[in-house]
Amino acid sequence: MSRRNTLLSGAAAIGSALLLASCSNWSYQPPIHGNFMTEPLNHPKVDAGAPPAGGNFIQQTSHDYAGLADLLAHSGHQMSGDWADVDYFARKGLAAQSGQIVPPEDNSNWAIPLEVPYGFRTQMAAQRVRLVNDLDRGGRDRFPGLASRAQVAYDCWLERTEGDWVKEFDGACHKDYVTSITALETALDGRPVAAAPGGAHEYNVYFEFDRSNLTPEGRQVVDSVAAAAKANPSIKLRLVGKADLTGTDPYNMSLSHRRADTVKAILRADGIDPARVDESWVGLRQPPVPTAQGVREPRNRVVEVTLQ
Repeated sequence: MSRRNTLLSGAAAIGSALLLASCSNWSYQPPIHGNFMTEPLNHPKVDAGAPPAGGNFIQQTSHDYAGLADLLAHSGHQMSGDWADVDYFARKGLAAQSGQIVPPEDNSNWAIPLEVPYGFRTQMAAQRVRLVNDLDRGGRDRFPGLASRAQVAYDCWLERTEGDWVKEFDGACHKDYVTSITALETALDGRPVAAAPGGAHEYNVYFEFDRSNLTPEGRQVVDSVAAAAKANPSIKLRLVGKADLTGTDPYNMSLSHRRADTVKAILRADGIDPARVDESWVGLRQPPVPTAQGVREPRNRVVEVTLQ
């Protein structure tokens, strides 16, 4: 269904006061989420009011939920007519813009399949406990960027699993959640991340939109990389700089190059021999989260670091 078809235009014109009133909160009674009739109001509004990345937790969640709404709006949901979830996460972003600390989703409000035999709900509930614990023990205040990314990726995981559990239970949003929550715990605890398959350790260093300088959270991750590398002088480091799908291909190639250079320079300042570092950059190619051209996706503004 087209976002701007005749039915939607007519529906949006009827009862405007009622529609605006429905924007006062981000959730209906479960299991109903957003409202496709209010999406044309709330989605542009959250985009227009979203603060830049790098603020406190409330500001960061406003930014990231706007990004999630954009991601869903450009990911094929419009073909199924599911604009309700776009509206839902736009309203979470608007709630954050109003100064609210919005919580991560409760999976009981989503149609998550196959508790028997796979225990999908149980696994998601356990991860929510993990997430809330990390948020409450300082994640929001000390590392708001990582905390917000973990929460929004968790919400994305639920939304995507409800729509296509075969592809999405272990899909891109789940992988981003695991990466983000692990990075948050690394920053909170000062411990190395768990080994990835094949004996590699994987870290993500995120950047603000159109920037190549490190955020405080990014510096913490790079310091963790340096500590892990110092603990085992035989391992090599591989850096891959990336950018989201906004701007031109040449510009993004240069931007991803600068981001990789930044990480390599900090590693060198932290005592890591540059000869141990293999650096590359791919611009807007190979995005961790595939999006349409022009989508500002914070999870694609990254230098991926592998220690092996």
